[in-house]
Amino acid sequence: MASTIALTSGSASASPVFGYSGYSYGTDVETGLANSGPQVVSKFGCTTDATKADKNDLATANVNEQAIARTVKTDTHAFNDKSGTGVTSTATAADVKVGNLLTLTGVKTTTTARYSKGQLSYTGDTSFAGVKIGNIAVPSLLKPGPNTKVAVPGLGYIVLNRVGGVKTASGIYSYAQAVVLHATVKNQFIPQGVDVAVLKTRAEISKPATALVIGSAYGTQAKADKLVVSGPTSLQTTCQGTEGKTVKVAVGELNIPKVAYVGGVYTTKKGAIGEDKSYIDFTSHVAGVKVGNLSIGAIESAASAWKTKDGKAGVSSSSSIASIKVGNKTYPVKTGENATLDIPGVAKLTFNQVMRQKRYIEVNALVIDVYSLNTKVIVGHSAAGVVS
Repeated sequence: MASTIALTSGSASASPVFGYSGYSYGTDVETGLANSGPQVVSKFGCTTDATKADKNDLATANVNEQAIARTVKTDTHAFNDKSGTGVTSTATAADVKVGNLLTLTGVKTTTTARYSKGQLSYTGDTSFAGVKIGNIAVPSLLKPGPNTKVAVPGLGYIVLNRVGGVKTASGIYSYAQAVVLHATVKNQFIPQGVDVAVLKTRAEISKPATALVIGSAYGTQAKADKLVVSGPTSLQTTCQGTEGKTVKVAVGELNIPKVAYVGGVYTTKKGAIGEDKSYIDFTSHVAGVKVGNLSIGAIESAASAWKTKDGKAGVSSSSSIASIKVGNKTYPVKTGENATLDIPGVAKLTFNQVMRQKRYIEVNALVIDVYSLNTKVIVGHSAAGVVS
């Protein structure tokens, strides 16, 4: 089963656009605790709106049921003024504490990515009103240099003012983090082997282009009612493309507990933004899926989008499924968009599920609604679009 859809339109030549994205987190567990994601989040992504902004306030940010940061405020905003155009992300906290091992007060971190007079640049910095390691004040760390590493007895070590920037042919992104906690020894506050970024910021600006590119690809995702029981596998997204290079992300076989067995998964993305043309291609490939006695053969999908400086644009998608079996019985793979197959007592299958918006297309090669589990499994997701 396969389908392809192409849409094109022409219009007057448009001025190049900039792309803005950024975030500020109060805390973010970087390794070891899958159930503790970013907290006190302010973010936006892939927008051409230079007035875009987001803020968030929270009394505390907790990690491992410990109040790590208190009175946290985050702010991310785009700008277009005499200094240029870009994004600034800032995060502050009244204090950051790890029991009696570490106390930081009056913490502020900020980073800016800017485009001005044809040049890309970034800044990033962190400052503290007070720093105590154990019961000892360390005034020399109030304005630490970039990536300052300090030992903390009973915890491991910390990195203060972790900053940096990456410039590409498409734009620049910068980051600044007030402190990264590395728990290398056993303690009662943070599990050993876990890294926690506190006050984590990022800012990104693209060079002028005919359009931004957006989209995503993943192998599988499972939901029970409104709960995600398995997040996207081999997930890829984009805002600026890949400078024309193919980027591949792969995982081996995996089990979604009580739901499905999934064979090897990989996704690819390839694209670029420019003043003459912007384009993006996503693909998803799944070796096979088993849900109970339902077996699905190799599954693939693809989505593409493009736009040229003269206003012409298009999107397309395709998908394919090798085979469907329940026990020893083989079922036909239906063709066309949004075709369905009901297997009584087992599942409802939706093939080549396509959703469109202006200059954006999304395709799921297969959606499995498992009756006995009240669970929906999405297999072979690809999406692509352009924003101008």
